[in-house]
Amino acid sequence: MEAWEPWAVEAESPALVRGERVLATQQGVGLYAGDTKVAERSAGTAMLTTHRLAYVDEARPHERSAYVRLACIRQSEYYAGFLKSSPKIVLVCLREAHAPWTCHVCGTFHDTMTLDRRCRLCGVTVRHAPSQRACPVCTYVNGENVLRCEMCTASLDTTVSTTCKLSFRHGGERPFYATLRETLQSKPWIATETKSGPGLLAVEAASAVEAPPLDAFEDLDLLMRQARRMVDVAESLRTELERYERTAPSSAPASSLLQSALVRIGLPNPAVTPDMVKNERAYHRELARELSGVLLGEHGLLGPCDKDTGRGLLPLDEVWGLWNRARGVALVSPKLLRAAVTYLPDMTSPSVRLRTLRSGMPILYTPRFDDAAIEERVLRYLDEAPFLTTTQIAALEGISVPLMPHGCDGA
Repeated sequence: MEAWEPWAVEAESPALVRGERVLATQQGVGLYAGDTKVAERSAGTAMLTTHRLAYVDEARPHERSAYVRLACIRQSEYYAGFLKSSPKIVLVCLREAHAPWTCHVCGTFHDTMTLDRRCRLCGVTVRHAPSQRACPVCTYVNGENVLRCEMCTASLDTTVSTTCKLSFRHGGERPFYATLRETLQSKPWIATETKSGPGLLAVEAASAVEAPPLDAFEDLDLLMRQARRMVDVAESLRTELERYERTAPSSAPASSLLQSALVRIGLPNPAVTPDMVKNERAYHRELARELSGVLLGEHGLLGPCDKDTGRGLLPLDEVWGLWNRARGVALVSPKLLRAAVTYLPDMTSPSVRLRTLRSGMPILYTPRFDDAAIEERVLRYLDEAPFLTTTQIAALEGISVPLMPHGCDGA
């Protein structure tokens, strides 16, 4: 595997370089290192492009895929196979040393040599500086153009060839080899290398891409600095609203109360989302805990906590709308609301429960609107004024006629 270079293929869509095209593919291919079968690369797809001959592994394409540059192939042979031996394509390749390098134009660092020997950012062809060559025998450092060591006269030829094989176990080797031979003769990678690259325009484009995130972070810092001021403004608005409610006439309509509650309402903690909990049941319980604060908090929709003196009864659709307004963008579906209210009796004090009226309207109510409690109050009203209508009883309870519990419908 000395001639093969690793290729991190994402799924089944290998990334090709500029100007590279796929010419042929064949499944059921395995690799040999010399005469030895490579066990971990025995089932894959051979891919021939204008620049390389690649092996894409079926099981682990990201880890086991590899390629050899067509420019490194010095000789190719075809073996037809015999008996149990599969047909093979034998390649004689040059081994190349690929050291990290930095582009001399834009300064981009590359950990290995690119396939087309160009900078990934600006497209400039790599320019190697004059290098020195160490003797493999005596380690004496010689000049670049010296063929034999000046100290011990040993050969300095570092060009080493290696043999690799592709075994075709599912057929298709003949047309694949024919395409490979034609590609090696036409050398399409050379025509691509002569074209002009993106140049410094790519460097400017990269700078333009980097600028917006930096500006965004500056805006975020400014927003964080203004957060304290925004909180102070919100607190002052709430104080003004409470002062107005204390001085407002007691005959204000119930809709005004809901509107003011909507302005004041807000969650003390971030809205609960599924990623904060471990399972669906825990998510529903946390939603119920959050909803209990909305219903029975300091400015709860049903009244203050531990006291059953507020409204005590609300339609479920109204609760859903006000709760979503409080949550902002983390909206809750009606299905999740239904699942959360089943846990409300264990999360609230006084206990908040769900019931459905004869009209089909679901409501949330506190113990003050239990059957026994409201029946006692209605009987007391009728003792004092025997001819009260349902509308008048609803007015005494501070609720609308459609919200009268089913035990009092038509009273």
